[in-house]
Amino acid sequence: MIGALWTGISGLKTAQSAIDNESNNVANVNTIGYKASRVSFADMMYQDSIGKGSRVTNAEKQYTQGSMKGTESSYDLALYGDGFFVVRNVDSTGTSETLYTRAGNMRMGDNGTLQDANGYEVQGWAMSPVDPSSDIISTNNNWTSFNQFFTEIAGNQVVKFPSRVETYAAKMTDYAESARSDSLVLTGSGIKNYASKISDIEALVTNYNNALSKYAENPEATSSPSQAQRTVIDFPDGGSSSLNAEGEQIYVFINGDKYTQDYVQEIATPEFVTAVGTGIGDLDGDGNSDGQGDYDVLASRAATYKAMADRISNITGLNAYTIDVSAANNPSTAFSDVINGRIMIESIIPGEEFVIGDIAESSDNIEVQGTSTTITDSVQGTGQGAVDSAMRALRSAVAGKQYDVYREADVVADDNGNPIVWDNANDTLSYTMSIDGTDYTLTTATGLTYDQAVASLISQINSAATPEITDKVSAELVNGQLVIKSNTTGEEFSGVMRYFDNGTEYRKDKNLELSGNTGAGAEFMQIISTVDQETSRTSLQLKLDSLGLTDESFGEISVDETGLVTMTQDGVDFVIGQIAIAQFANNIGLESIGDNLLKETTKSGTAIYTINNDNSTTVNEKNLELSTADLSESLVNLMVFQRAFEANSKSITTSDELLTTLIQLKR
Repeated sequence: MIGALWTGISGLKTAQSAIDNESNNVANVNTIGYKASRVSFADMMYQDSIGKGSRVTNAEKQYTQGSMKGTESSYDLALYGDGFFVVRNVDSTGTSETLYTRAGNMRMGDNGTLQDANGYEVQGWAMSPVDPSSDIISTNNNWTSFNQFFTEIAGNQVVKFPSRVETYAAKMTDYAESARSDSLVLTGSGIKNYASKISDIEALVTNYNNALSKYAENPEATSSPSQAQRTVIDFPDGGSSSLNAEGEQIYVFINGDKYTQDYVQEIATPEFVTAVGTGIGDLDGDGNSDGQGDYDVLASRAATYKAMADRISNITGLNAYTIDVSAANNPSTAFSDVINGRIMIESIIPGEEFVIGDIAESSDNIEVQGTSTTITDSVQGTGQGAVDSAMRALRSAVAGKQYDVYREADVVADDNGNPIVWDNANDTLSYTMSIDGTDYTLTTATGLTYDQAVASLISQINSAATPEITDKVSAELVNGQLVIKSNTTGEEFSGVMRYFDNGTEYRKDKNLELSGNTGAGAEFMQIISTVDQETSRTSLQLKLDSLGLTDESFGEISVDETGLVTMTQDGVDFVIGQIAIAQFANNIGLESIGDNLLKETTKSGTAIYTINNDNSTTVNEKNLELSTADLSESLVNLMVFQRAFEANSKSITTSDELLTTLIQLKR
């Protein structure tokens, strides 16, 4: 009877434990990510084949999948499958503890990190620090992250490798606002008008994004650069040409379209006549050789060839300029070169081919055919090489190269613009550039004509003896005008020209109307950010300014099924990290510590991680996993355990009554 008393007491304890457990399930029926627990019982030791009651063997959570509830918050995440979010609790002493949870109601903390509802920082693979020297390509050295001026998206692509994720983000300032048509004084040198500069950039943006898309499809592809096509077209020249009057024209077929240029009527200047010399023959058909009309024909032919180069340059995706007759096919606007009728056509889109058809000059219904020779074939690159080629071409069109034009009429004049007669014996020119705080001045000698002085400056600027200047700029003579151009896309420079008239100094600025930029004069920036999934796990920073990507903090968060965290700002996506998903050999061995948190134990084993969370568990954005506690089942269980408690209490009262009867018998 004493044994029955203690047996009943053990039954009361186990029933009470079961009621406590079921009450906890009921209390957490609305707790996000809660896993219902179950109490298991076992009978106790036996004596003479009679048991001594029951005990609780364990109260274990059942890690079944909970139902999903859709929400409107991108910070709400739910795991579908086996696994846990990883959070780190850092206390005031700086020590930290790694814990695990199924509750995905996240938020951004005050310090910008992704946190759970307790303020513990979610762990994962964070974005690597951006290296300005290798990850950022900017046409403005003062800007290393996107700011308010970058209003145009050039390209955006997420490239997923087996163990890392790269984000390509490229933006431009308002190129439509900054672009200007090139000066017509530079005709024949590859000039473009406003509309062609804009259409070129749009075509290059498309090309860049296509290269990014192909790269994303096969990031492991062999890297090879794209190559732009270069083809020389050669019109009839010298005795073969009959181009000599208005109404006549030259033409070329490009990609099946005919482009014509009418004869440009030009009057030969005395300087032109002197430069050409005699012996040119009767070109105008008046019966006299070397007359003004003959020189006019030569000047007109040269102007027509230059105009054709300009016409081709304004075709979207092409650039054209007159060249010399050397094997190097150097750009030249000098009459002695231009009169040969040779024009170089280049594709500004690497890897894009163009087809040259018939080339001819048409005069009095008689056509004389020209020829074409491809110097460099178009080659479409692959992988990162193709992306880099496309990016450089786009950057060049957006930012361009600065060119400063100094016209003789502007230089050889006083401060009021009044012309001065150049004195060969005493007048000189000098050009000064300030580089990194140091002034570099190049000066011409006396005893030179103006043209010789300009040629001397050009030689000095381009000379290896002045690398400080040569690295920065180059100089050339274009249609008789001194042009100083930057060597690096997007790099600006400033220089001072001085004219010394018998010792009197006149400071001369560039001609603002004629000077400009070979591109749109805008800024371009590409940033490549990386999430390396083989690095140590850490907290995930969400603020884009803290990550060095933009000068504004916030964006719109999104999380894909693999846990990749993307922040979108002004239409550009930045993958800034990946949430880690931990798995265990024995989930039941995890220790619950409250606040929806679990701690690993020796029974659970250590956390297991896979690269790119390739573990059959997915993350559902804008969803929360509901509690697996079943209210109806728990209420039924409570009634069952209540009856068990009452029945065990009956065992105790029965034993007590029997003991009372025995005591009375003894008396």
